Amino acid sequence: MAVLLFALAIYFGGTFHIVRLFVAHREAMAKWEPDRTILMTTFKGMERNALYFMNWPALITALVMGAWMIWTAPGSLLTGSTQVLLGYTAVLLLYQFMVHRTYRRAATDTLSWSTIRLRLFAHGITVLLLGLVMILMMRDELGWVAGVIGLLVIGGILFQTVASTGNAPSTEKDA
Repeated sequence: MAVLLFALAIYFGGTFHIVRLFVAHREAMAKWEPDRTILMTTFKGMERNALYFMNWPALITALVMGAWMIWTAPGSLLTGSTQVLLGYTAVLLLYQFMVHRTYRRAATDTLSWSTIRLRLFAHGITVLLLGLVMILMMRDELGWVAGVIGLLVIGGILFQTVASTGNAPSTEKDA
């Protein structure tokens, strides 16, 4: 269980990092040369390291440890909370594949998402982390329905906050 929690902590930390790198990468695409080339090369290397040396190994470790826990206690598959966690794992995998697709687009300079859309995408992992905490904390008390409703409310608040501040003028000055 400790290895699983450690792997999840690394995975979430790496994902928080890489999706914010995508935002910075997208903003670097609008800069003038030579800053643009220098920044984009730097971001590509940082994104590659975060994805292949942090995210994927941590996610694979978490999946292996989770499968091992189910293998050692197969009766846990009959509980509703385990089924909800398996569904959550599927959503987490879908998010990771979206991160990988975004990485490939950034690596080939075909990243077409706007900065605002990338910021919303970056908040997706926050919603997933909050969802995991809510599922684990309230699985016995309120049930998974309350957890899903809470997740949707928190997600809506986060997305509304980002959308309302997304068009704020930047305070950075280009040289």
